[in-house]
Amino acid sequence: MIMYVTVAIDAFAAIPFAYLRCKHRPIKFAVLKMLNITFNIVLNLLYLVVLPYFKLNPFGIYDANFTLDVVWVFYINFFCTVATLLLLWKELSGIRHSFDMGTCRRMLGYTFPLLIMGLAGQLNQCASQIIFPYAFDGTAEEARTQLGIYGACIKIAMIMVMITQAFRYAYEPFVFGKSKDKDNKDTYAKAMKFYIIFTLLAFLAVVGYMDVLRYVVGRSYWEGLEIVPIVMAAEIMFGIFFNLSFWYKLTDRTIWGAYFSGIGAVVLIVMNILLIPHFSYWACAWAGFVSYAVSMVVSYYFGQKYYPIAYPMKEILFYIAVALVLFAAITASNKYLPTLFALAANTALILVFLAIIVKRDFPLSKLPVIGKRFKK
Repeated sequence: MIMYVTVAIDAFAAIPFAYLRCKHRPIKFAVLKMLNITFNIVLNLLYLVVLPYFKLNPFGIYDANFTLDVVWVFYINFFCTVATLLLLWKELSGIRHSFDMGTCRRMLGYTFPLLIMGLAGQLNQCASQIIFPYAFDGTAEEARTQLGIYGACIKIAMIMVMITQAFRYAYEPFVFGKSKDKDNKDTYAKAMKFYIIFTLLAFLAVVGYMDVLRYVVGRSYWEGLEIVPIVMAAEIMFGIFFNLSFWYKLTDRTIWGAYFSGIGAVVLIVMNILLIPHFSYWACAWAGFVSYAVSMVVSYYFGQKYYPIAYPMKEILFYIAVALVLFAAITASNKYLPTLFALAANTALILVFLAIIVKRDFPLSKLPVIGKRFKK
């Protein structure tokens, strides 16, 4: 029950958080999100580690043997969620206690397809792990081992998920705020370009420093690290798909989002069922890659039909091509060079990509203060 209440409060808190984004108040938004995470971590460490270690038993939360009870973890989450909601009291004070049926109908008509889209998106995130034990051609113990390798290695790829999530938080209110401006489509096109540029930079950085990042997971899981670039590339395409999604949000055709996500989910499930028996967790990685690629391409095709935007495709493809060449070089460096030499070579290659970005799109001569020196 406490979990259901916590989720309900968290869902309600999304309203004032959305208000903060709408009003362009990213600092308060980020601070409250970080406080929630920090409180959760600190309180869980107190309960699970610190208090048992020092044999402290405030409020009688442990028995005589200091046995841990998982229910207190849910209570901690509940407390942090409520505390975060209370810190939003200024935003909540503006809510009027009334109900407008007409507004409700318009909201449901617009958002219900987005709910279906969200469910399909969540299915894409977890379907592979659900299907794997049933589709894997081996013993249950082997399935758990292989799935453990996959789950551990995709933690590194979560760096791209965090970048995409940060982009979503910032970009949604920006898009709707610019929707009535004359230059809105040019702005959306530039945003797409720079999203791709910086996610490719992050992609190369993760691959380039894999010899360091691999220590995030146990040594026994290192055999699966080769799937990390595939999963990260899939997340980049998910971010592009999200960027493309605004054409049907701005034109009130949100049902198309449900179609695209549904198609992607079907592709992912079918590929997992057919390929896991033959390729183990590699099938999961490639299924996600193809699923997001299909959703991205289909959304782009229909978007250009109903809400055409002149994306700078030549520039985007140029950066993708350069990133692929550098990725191949970094992969060879990781494979054939000693660790220290590989890290040095990879740093140089990443700096090459960064130099290309600066030269083509962020010339130093145009920057304040720094630019004065370059003009001289």
